[in-house]
Amino acid sequence: MDTTVISPLEAFAFLDSDETSTYVDVRAVAEFAAGHPKTSKIVNIPWVFFHPTTKATHPNDSFLLVVNDVFAKDAALILGADDGPRAEQAAAALQADGFTNVKSMSHGTAGWVKFNFATTADNRPGVSYVSLLTPAKRRK
Repeated sequence: MDTTVISPLEAFAFLDSDETSTYVDVRAVAEFAAGHPKTSKIVNIPWVFFHPTTKATHPNDSFLLVVNDVFAKDAALILGADDGPRAEQAAAALQADGFTNVKSMSHGTAGWVKFNFATTADNRPGVSYVSLLTPAKRRK
């Protein structure tokens, strides 16, 4: 199944008009904390992590655990990252896991910024990865 890819403009329209849609930023925690799209519903669930010295990537083994803990399989999710393949890869993994309403935003945060949409560094509980991971692991 191919992932539906939408532009930042389309993502903004979905998130602005559909209060059930959630933006899932799949970038690493540090990238997210440095700034991300400002929407009413957003969470950070990294697809991969980067080694601090070598910058080599390794998968987030808890990605599906956390997404399944936070969202129903029919939740309206828009995944975003940067201009690379992370959002589409994460969206494909969610679809393979049974999620039915997943879209990927092209051009990531840079595309969002290009349209002059608001950004924030908000990383409070309920948004931050660690605040989602801890309860998911406890319920596991």
